[in-house]
Amino acid sequence: RTLATGHYARIVDHRGRLLLARGADARKDQSYMLARLEPGLLDRIEFPLGQSSKDDVRAEARAAGLAVASRAESQEACFLAGGDYRDFLVRHGLDAAPGPVVGEDGAQLGRHEGVWRFTPGQRRGLGVAASEPLYALRTEPDTNTVVVGPRESLAKREVSVRGRLFVAVERADAKLRYRSPAIPAAVEETASGFRLQLDEPAYGVAPGQAAVLYDDDVVVGAGLIVPGA
Repeated sequence: RTLATGHYARIVDHRGRLLLARGADARKDQSYMLARLEPGLLDRIEFPLGQSSKDDVRAEARAAGLAVASRAESQEACFLAGGDYRDFLVRHGLDAAPGPVVGEDGAQLGRHEGVWRFTPGQRRGLGVAASEPLYALRTEPDTNTVVVGPRESLAKREVSVRGRLFVAVERADAKLRYRSPAIPAAVEETASGFRLQLDEPAYGVAPGQAAVLYDDDVVVGAGLIVPGA
């Protein structure tokens, strides 16, 4: 038996084993979200839409008289019911937890309503005024603090990942955020996953985000970014 899903991804034979690959429609590709699937399960999964574009799928739905053919697309995770994750958390009882917003030197610049409202690289909603654009650099839950600074302070060239390589690679294209382009990188396998030395800086790298390695369109490694990256 196989499980068929509507994800835009493909399964290909790469170096003698089945691995996940990008969908044919680059705009809708979902291989980044699926990258941590165990390759050993792929012989029981099918992605019928993997070779199709979103426009092709909508055309087929219209031809079949399906109402979903004209339904607007969600830009967030489907379970968020149209809002972003902050609205979802508030609706489910996460209370405001006011605390300080500080610069890299520790000087307080403003106040926030909860560190869970911020992710590294975020610029909107900081609630501070400054002579230059500021970005969330990190949150410090132990002190309920949000640290902000200029964009250059977000730059990362080395990233550590807890996960695994699906095939041996020394170089790959590393995708560290869903909507950011992949960056060429040197890859070093470690006891708990792999370490990346990026060819150019990445901005907004955050612990807990997925790091996915591609050899052309094929997913050759995946895991979660760990603190200290």
